[in-house]
Amino acid sequence: MTDSMHPREREAFDQANEGIRLGAAGDHLHAVRHWEKASRIADEYLQGTDIGFWIKSGYGAALFDADRYGESITASESARSWCLGHGQPLASLSIARSYLALGQAGKARAYLREIHSLIGNEIFSAFKDSDEAKIRNALSPDDEN
Repeated sequence: MTDSMHPREREAFDQANEGIRLGAAGDHLHAVRHWEKASRIADEYLQGTDIGFWIKSGYGAALFDADRYGESITASESARSWCLGHGQPLASLSIARSYLALGQAGKARAYLREIHSLIGNEIFSAFKDSDEAKIRNALSPDDEN
């Protein structure tokens, strides 16, 4: 796949992959820097492309990992429809996690339901144990928040 990439696409892809590597190593500050570079390239050269949306979803997740919740919500929203169209929960997951971290469980509700519709009860393994009651409340059919 990568051999036929346009040079800008390759550059963005490489930056994102370095962000993934650093994030997996727990270096969230440096990971976000690479995702930021990838995101800027996507904004300028890759708007509306699959890789552009993939980068935005990864950037949103990296921002969450770096405790930059408001920015995570914004970046993830820009990729949410694309992710949902591909059966991927990452953007909704980053948004829901960010709202929960901000103490805004009511705003997380719709996103938690999206995630649950995609991955079922695996949703609980994607969050902290301390969020379980909030998630169950959000998924409850009689929840009117």
